[in-house]
Amino acid sequence: MLRKLGSTTSLESKTKKRYSENMKTLFIRKLSAAALATALCLTAVQSVAATSDPRALGVFKDWQAYTWSENGKKLCYMLSRPTKSLPKGVKRGDIYLMVTYRPKSKSKEEVSHVTGYTYKDKSVVELSIGERKFKLATDSDVAWIPEGESDAKLIGAMRKGSKLIVKGRSSRNTLTTDSYSLQGFTAAHKQIRKSCS
Repeated sequence: MLRKLGSTTSLESKTKKRYSENMKTLFIRKLSAAALATALCLTAVQSVAATSDPRALGVFKDWQAYTWSENGKKLCYMLSRPTKSLPKGVKRGDIYLMVTYRPKSKSKEEVSHVTGYTYKDKSVVELSIGERKFKLATDSDVAWIPEGESDAKLIGAMRKGSKLIVKGRSSRNTLTTDSYSLQGFTAAHKQIRKSCS
């Protein structure tokens, strides 16, 4: 049974906004590293912002899947909220784990964790699925697989696992632990690939 994720419209709106912000950050980083002109940076950022409204693809146990059009190109994503977050009583914003599938992009699939607070500067997040461990890079309130490493390995482990744990440290040095169910992950993952292929 799916945990209550709150208002679907509100969740779609927040996720869309967060996704656009994350992609802006990624585009800026990648373009700066390549030393491209400022005009190209502005074009990339503006193109990410021009998106349509998300459309639900379905609920798959503890995961929800969506699609929308970004500058005429279809993309899909899936997300889930934690089943448990520790320590209790810590003030945080939205917390969720998301996989984005962009068939026209070089990276195609990206896993990101939005933590609801600002991560400690230059900190590393530990993500574990059973005995498998992955290190995620951080920027502001988002963690993801470092550039040059493969999201496919993490996604493969997520498809085979039943539970995922994310440990990170806030800018106030608070260690947090978010636990996610992977029930329905494989079905949701198949759906976003099918819908955006």
